[in-house]
Amino acid sequence: MTTHAPNIREEVQRKLNELARIRDRVLPVKVGRAAVNLTKENFRQGGFYGRPWQQPKRRTLGFKGAAGGYGPLLSGSNHLMNSNEYKAEQAKVYIRNPLVYAAIHNDGGDITVTAKMKKYFWYRFKQAQGGSGGAPAGRRAGGRNSGALSPEAGFWKAMALKRVGSKIHIPKRQFLGTSPRLEREITRIIETELINFIRHGRTT
Repeated sequence: MTTHAPNIREEVQRKLNELARIRDRVLPVKVGRAAVNLTKENFRQGGFYGRPWQQPKRRTLGFKGAAGGYGPLLSGSNHLMNSNEYKAEQAKVYIRNPLVYAAIHNDGGDITVTAKMKKYFWYRFKQAQGGSGGAPAGRRAGGRNSGALSPEAGFWKAMALKRVGSKIHIPKRQFLGTSPRLEREITRIIETELINFIRHGRTT
């Protein structure tokens, strides 16, 4: 009786092809997805992997309405948080945020006041003063302090009075970048895929 032994060369090549697929296609997607999820977790927790971000003025000054309750870098639309994405390529992945203002928040720095910005600041000042009937929302109602601006209105007025060409400092609130937590997650993903390959000859 004659039996045919497996073709060792073909079997080795098949395993090598599967390893290459894991390296080139599977891992970039899984690592990218995990990195984006961890980045969004930073936004929800208000810090960079446990390092808290500086609180925004709208919270420290007690702005009224929903804006006063949102955490750092959060808003009603959460556009900045939801714009974090990954781009998987062969054997590598890029984590990025394409919004033009993402870098200034992630790295910190100074921005230049423009006429358009001043117009917006005056608009927000008028909003803080206005309200819908009754005492203006931007002032304390009644008594000797009825003419005093609220902290919110005072903030927007101070911003609106800045000269065109002057600077506004944006504190660093890093949400993208390497960290021990991210590196541990990447290592876990790689080890899991390799263990699955060893046990089953393929990835999950």
